[in-house]
Amino acid sequence: MPAIPPTIDAKITQSSTMDNTVSLLKRSSMDDPDKYPLYIFLIIAGCIVGALIGFSVYSMFYGLDDSKKFKDMSHEQRNYMREIRQRNLNVLAVEARRPDMIVPIRESNA
Repeated sequence: MPAIPPTIDAKITQSSTMDNTVSLLKRSSMDDPDKYPLYIFLIIAGCIVGALIGFSVYSMFYGLDDSKKFKDMSHEQRNYMREIRQRNLNVLAVEARRPDMIVPIRESNA
């Protein structure tokens, strides 16, 4: 089956679009390669400024202090952690063959 040839309107539209694009590119200041580092610097500086603005807005709404999120440990949890720490130290004392460093563990429920 032969391909359908493009119509005259399609050729005119396509060529006029290409002509417009070429004329805009010729008129653009991007044709000077000496300005490329300046453009890159401005883009990077804009990204940094945008990140700083975003951080400042976030810190205004949510704040930077995270101390409210963590609660203090309960007395039972402190005793449990102390017991576990002492067990681990006793295991290390046994492995080091230092029986003088073994401390009896005070049970939390005794």
